[in-house]
Amino acid sequence: MNERAILERNPAEADRIGFFGKLPSHGDFVSMGFGRNLESALDAWLQAGLQAAQQELGEDWERRFRAMPAWRFVIERGLWGPATIAGVLLPSLDRVGRSFPLVIATQLHGFTEHPRQLYLDGTWFTAVEAIAESSAKRDFDINHFTTSLKRLRSLRPADLAENEILQDRASSRGTIWWRIDPEEQRAKGFGVSGAPEPEHFPKLLHDNSPAPTAAPRPETAATPGPVIVEPQPPLVLRHSHATHVGTRLTVNADALLVSETPSLFAVADGVGDSNAAAEAGKIAVHVLAETAKQQTIEALVQEVKGKLGRAHGLLQSAYHSEHREPSAASIVVLATLRESCALLWVGDARCYLLRDGMMRCLTRDHVEIGLRRTLSRAIGLRGHLVPEVLSGGLQAGDRLLLCSAPLPGAVPERSIAEILLSAKIEKAADILVQEGLISNCRDNLSAIVIDVKTDEP
Repeated sequence: MNERAILERNPAEADRIGFFGKLPSHGDFVSMGFGRNLESALDAWLQAGLQAAQQELGEDWERRFRAMPAWRFVIERGLWGPATIAGVLLPSLDRVGRSFPLVIATQLHGFTEHPRQLYLDGTWFTAVEAIAESSAKRDFDINHFTTSLKRLRSLRPADLAENEILQDRASSRGTIWWRIDPEEQRAKGFGVSGAPEPEHFPKLLHDNSPAPTAAPRPETAATPGPVIVEPQPPLVLRHSHATHVGTRLTVNADALLVSETPSLFAVADGVGDSNAAAEAGKIAVHVLAETAKQQTIEALVQEVKGKLGRAHGLLQSAYHSEHREPSAASIVVLATLRESCALLWVGDARCYLLRDGMMRCLTRDHVEIGLRRTLSRAIGLRGHLVPEVLSGGLQAGDRLLLCSAPLPGAVPERSIAEILLSAKIEKAADILVQEGLISNCRDNLSAIVIDVKTDEP
């Protein structure tokens, strides 16, 4: 059943901001503030656009969709109703992992001028993007989300420069799309005549063209010019790490790995507070340290999987030979090769990514649902080991955190994000662990913080 949760709607307030799409905190569609006609038009376009993306990109469509940046847009008056529509579209998903966009937009019934006047109000669009991206946080709260939207100021048309001569809007109404390049801090996008069409949606998944500065015109075929590829400076990784036994325990069952060749970072968290738990973490890390250098990220992932499987077998063998309860450990591994990376994990050790000022958790905990928190996957548990794998790319400016579960259990994710945003790399891991101790974290806590930079001076 495709049940839509209508959180709030008040059509009497003409220019009120609203949203439509999916949120990770909800099982299906959510909406607020859009009239029925606009919501229907938007839903139909998004559904058809996703189908167009699947047909054009094949099996790669969902990876590209989830990596898609936030896009800003203006749809001129008369195309999707009596109002100009301006807002932000970004990738999202629902609680069970089904991909679908989230759109936040305002309807401007009194605006009839050129859309570039709205495009120039960059502060408003930046604020909307920040609110939209907060939906990906683990501590996301729908009430805080809607309150933030209600408090947002109105979109303000800017005055144009005296030398800007714009086309008459009556005969050439259209839609403009643009995004902000995080490295160059420049707008890039495209314009189309008329309302958004399904075939325009795949462009959002791979378009890198400059932002439109004049009226959108019909798209025409162009003669391809020479492709000039500028060499990108190689990425370098800097890191800091810290670990502590906690305020209650005397045995530190956490184990850390930092390897330069191949490039590996890992945090293993032995289950329990016994010497056997500490042994489990150490075995996992020691075996992983034997990983051989590989030529591709795919080969490196397979090599890491093999080492984790070997550690799993060693712990299970000890259980069978010594007739004792099996020792187990959670582990999260970051493997990097040039601009590519892969995460492998089992258990509840975590990895967070800070990119473009926003932090999100890349891992999901492998835990059983019940009264007690019990791991459903871990190195050493009975049965086969099936690590979860997430592959992607690194960008200059990224900051990653690998940590054992007690750290985010003691320090709110909002505070973790603030530390990652502000702390120097040399002290970042120590500060995180200190914050955990200040919060009376009773269990072992560990952190590895990794910065991604270029080797340019």
